[in-house]
Amino acid sequence: MMLVLLAGQSNMAGRGVAGPDDLTAFPGLYYFTGAREWMPAVEPITRDRPFVGTFRANGEKVTSPDPWDNIPVPSEAGARVVGVGPGRTFGRLLAEANPGREVGLIPTAVGGTPILSWKRGEIDKHDPGKHPYDDAVALAAAAQQSGEIVAVLWHQGETDAVQNNVNYRADLFEVIAAFRRDLRLADSVPFILGELGDFYKEDIMKHAGMINGAMHEAAAKLPGVGVVGTAGLIHHGDFLHFDTPSAHRLGERYFAEYLRMRQG
Repeated sequence: MMLVLLAGQSNMAGRGVAGPDDLTAFPGLYYFTGAREWMPAVEPITRDRPFVGTFRANGEKVTSPDPWDNIPVPSEAGARVVGVGPGRTFGRLLAEANPGREVGLIPTAVGGTPILSWKRGEIDKHDPGKHPYDDAVALAAAAQQSGEIVAVLWHQGETDAVQNNVNYRADLFEVIAAFRRDLRLADSVPFILGELGDFYKEDIMKHAGMINGAMHEAAAKLPGVGVVGTAGLIHHGDFLHFDTPSAHRLGERYFAEYLRMRQG
């Protein structure tokens, strides 16, 4: 399989509302569940928080004894599935470009996590039972038994912008190096970073330039690192998360950068 690691916080995990295409399996495209099983890549592929999944019109969440079961959206008007991010679009485009090959997505993003949580041994402050970096490496290592990681997609930094993390550049360089080391990824494997959007409220926008600047510096100084822009993308009403069309377009931009890096 051609494997793609999806990491970062909520805008990689996805908060968009699913449409018919998001809920339709694409031939040869799968995702790796926390139960270490490959399933058809139907949204939501990242189950990082309780408010991701299938909901009835009255807001009641539809649950299954198997937390990794893809539950059909209820038929009543107003029902919805929440959790669309850019990763599945990237995976579909990768599968389309490689007929006859299977593509496996490894979803590890965790909403609300600062980059500190993406260091070895650190926890998710919202759920101390989670260790974002260690959990991601363990899941990816298990997935590697089925194939080879061909790209890492990273979208993270909103929390660090709020916190004015002046060490973000050094932290980002460290996280990239750690993923390459612990998953034995060559420098030729594209590690693609997504800029923060331009629609956040002041608490994020005040330091968003510092976060984006660190990403561009990483792309300039580290081998195999690229950046995708977010100009023109919009939020879904909360001034924080990409809406569904924007999540799709962001996935397309990640794929365009992947192709550019592979051809370069």
